[in-house]
Amino acid sequence: MTDSNLWGHRYVSLSVTEDGRRRYLVRGTRITLWFVSETRRLSAHAGCNTVMFDADTDSGVIKARSPFSTVLTCSAELTGQDTWLSEFLLLAPTWAVVDDTLVLTSDRTRIVLQRTLANHD
Repeated sequence: MTDSNLWGHRYVSLSVTEDGRRRYLVRGTRITLWFVSETRRLSAHAGCNTVMFDADTDSGVIKARSPFSTVLTCSAELTGQDTWLSEFLLLAPTWAVVDDTLVLTSDRTRIVLQRTLANHD
């Protein structure tokens, strides 16, 4: 599988598990990831701020680095969820795309996302 399966696409979360159990996101939020092909940056949103990473996706691993973020003031729950997602992405999760579904996996966490029709380049 090549990283062309990711770049230029946007994905929205379907499910999140940690240690094999469902992790509940803050009510009314979903994780959104954009793989921006022009800049080779990963844009991540979990309900409050948007965090951008320089990213490499070779060999089925997302190597995110150099995060920078918008600076909105949000509830502690949303800020915590933003932090959790950023920390997950910095752990170099593996990725796999099957049809329109993206699965990200680390030692403890699995995030399943669905490609959306609105792509961003």
